[in-house]
Amino acid sequence: MYRPPRLTLLTNRDRIAVNMTTRNGLLLAGCIAGNLAFSTISPSAWAQDSASSQPLAAQRYRTAIEDIEAREGAYGGGLTQSLMSLGQVLQKQGDHENAVDAFKRAMHVNRVNEGLYNLGQVPILEELIESEIAQENWEDANDKHQYLFWLHRRNFGDTDYRLLPVIEKLSKWHLNIYTLNLSEGLHQHLVSAHALFRLAVNIIDNSYGQNDLRLVKSLRGLTATNYFLRQFRAAESMKLTHTSARGGSTPTAQERAKLDQYTINSYASGKRAMTRIVDVLDSNPEVTPSAAAKAKVGLGDWYLLFDKWKSAQETYQEAYNELVASEADPRIIKSLFGRPVALPDMPLLVTEIKETTKDTPYVLVTFDVTSYGRAKNVNILESFPDDQMRLRSKVRRSLKAAKFRPRFENGEAVLTETLRHRYLFPEDRKTQKEKLEKERKAQDLAARH
Repeated sequence: MYRPPRLTLLTNRDRIAVNMTTRNGLLLAGCIAGNLAFSTISPSAWAQDSASSQPLAAQRYRTAIEDIEAREGAYGGGLTQSLMSLGQVLQKQGDHENAVDAFKRAMHVNRVNEGLYNLGQVPILEELIESEIAQENWEDANDKHQYLFWLHRRNFGDTDYRLLPVIEKLSKWHLNIYTLNLSEGLHQHLVSAHALFRLAVNIIDNSYGQNDLRLVKSLRGLTATNYFLRQFRAAESMKLTHTSARGGSTPTAQERAKLDQYTINSYASGKRAMTRIVDVLDSNPEVTPSAAAKAKVGLGDWYLLFDKWKSAQETYQEAYNELVASEADPRIIKSLFGRPVALPDMPLLVTEIKETTKDTPYVLVTFDVTSYGRAKNVNILESFPDDQMRLRSKVRRSLKAAKFRPRFENGEAVLTETLRHRYLFPEDRKTQKEKLEKERKAQDLAARH
């Protein structure tokens, strides 16, 4: 069996540092195949067009499409590229509705000429997904992500390493949908992401070996899904499920049983994933000691999230000592241990950061973080608007439940006093759309009177 070349360099850690309002209210830092007809305009020709000439470029593509149809018929082979290029032009203009129509027709023509299962339709499908997302057609975008995965499995089977790029794309999609509350059936997206990360780990183990650095990204994904699985079930037990709160579907009895099983195993499964990350990094000599120590800090965070303080403290101290012994950059040590860090501090694969303005509601608060990573002496200094008692209460509840990696001095966890932080509460896109729709209806009503 052919084995692809082994990865030898530690690539970007794929840590997407974002500010996002978490579910408990805290703001954490945490080739198209085939020849083209002579009248088809190539994408490189479009690239030379300025933004002001985009409508003209779209018209040129439409003319080219008409020429091909006149010569070759409705399914002429040259239509695929011209239709795709038209869709890309419309995308740049922000006309995603018509772009979707162009991409759908390009896929149809491609499948007629090249077969239902040909991979030449993949670039078109990816462009189609982008336009569906731009229109916030989450369910349509989800269906097309699933079709993309099915198409690759149809061509490569279930265990081929060539599945890895599409598995990564689909697992990120499901996890982002869950963390951003963008779809019905959030629990299904979470379970799907979990299964895909596990599949990626198995494929990498069999294709590249059990110490390959490619494992790190998928193992981190498993860690994130295990954490969210525990949080989802805990919220449901408190009658605060995100699906019911946001209007999503409720798990069926069978889905609930699966969620229960995942929840029972979430701590052990996440611990195995974090431990494997540490082992993989330790086994690759090209990885810097500081990178391996950071992974060990992540393992300590996992212990703390599940109230295993003694194990967390021992792991933190090991990581701290390793960083000092390896003469790591003091800035790295300071970033990890120089201040309390809100947990979970893990890559959360988020595709969107909510925009804030001068009118964004906020709560300004001070609090202490104990050596055990708990917030104490919470003091609300101010809030905007002033009468936002709900947000004040939300911050108090969140801080009461929150866990922090404590600050360390000389390898020992210590108390940190009077931390000052402004927690922001920007509106999500759904709320913004609802407000705009309400304003539009009010304006229509006023105009009629």
